[in-house]
Amino acid sequence: MQPRVPREYPLAVVIPTYNRAATLISCLEHLERQSWTDFEVVVVDDGSSDQTPQKFQEYSQRTTLNLRYLRQPNGGPASARNAAISVVHSPIVLMIGDDIFATPELVESHLNLHRRRSELHVAGLGLTEWETETQTLTRFMKFLDEVQFSYSELMQGKQPTWMHFYTSNVSVKTEALRRNLFDEDFRVFEDIELGLRMARTEGLDVVFIPNALAYHYHPATFLQACHRMKTVGWSAHLFHERWPEAYMNPVGRTAVRRAVRRFLACPPFLYLATQSAALASRFITPKKLFRAVLYTHSYVGYRKRESQEQKARGVSNPQANAGSALRFNRSTAREKVLVRPDFPGQ
Repeated sequence: MQPRVPREYPLAVVIPTYNRAATLISCLEHLERQSWTDFEVVVVDDGSSDQTPQKFQEYSQRTTLNLRYLRQPNGGPASARNAAISVVHSPIVLMIGDDIFATPELVESHLNLHRRRSELHVAGLGLTEWETETQTLTRFMKFLDEVQFSYSELMQGKQPTWMHFYTSNVSVKTEALRRNLFDEDFRVFEDIELGLRMARTEGLDVVFIPNALAYHYHPATFLQACHRMKTVGWSAHLFHERWPEAYMNPVGRTAVRRAVRRFLACPPFLYLATQSAALASRFITPKKLFRAVLYTHSYVGYRKRESQEQKARGVSNPQANAGSALRFNRSTAREKVLVRPDFPGQ
């Protein structure tokens, strides 16, 4: 008997997931309502320890979606997406998160773009907004949207670049992805790093598709954001190691910001400022305070990675090298590349 040849679909939706069983099922249920139904869905369980395998198995028995499920040891979203990219049978990959709820036109809007623009280097960026039907949109979440993404500028006509390669809602030709896989050393910024790399290797052209709308279900508090910003800072240092020309000063671009950041980076002061901002976030939106504290946590994460690298290189006098990164853009950077607003130093 001849082995069964997997069917090729026009498009594959790739979803990495980790410990979000209920949210993942809601994500999949929204994909059931698509105006275009001829697509496959590849879910990669990145070592979940909750009920994800059982819930997915139950869901797969009742859905009309063309589903595939992969499970791997926890390796992060870059590793999970790479695993999916290696097995899809579609010429186009649409990447979303397990907390992204698609509107009915999402898949068709992405597919239509790639039918109009068949060039390998073209990517489609959909619009992502907060989901408001089942989660409460807090003052802080509204502020966080301003810090993390640039959709408001895109809606006003700004042309997207590699800096807008957001894997919450982006589609790319499979061949281009297989030639440029995600860097699995990153836990965040893996999407932006890939965007920059594809801009260099493929001439990436990101096209904004506002009709490809999806909603983001991800309740967030100020303290959770502070924790994440440490990872952001750590990954920002790794990003600068990979791409020195993209360097930006992690302490701040002005003397006032540098003074504030160094002061707040002292653990007792950072703890007090963090708790004060977290309390304030329940009632008001002190944006300057939020930014100061969040970017200081990012700076702390940046310095942590810097210290780890110094130890790995056997640096005998870390203090003498502590300022080396701060001088980097003046001494060695050949090209100024602007970065996404949630990089430290903004």
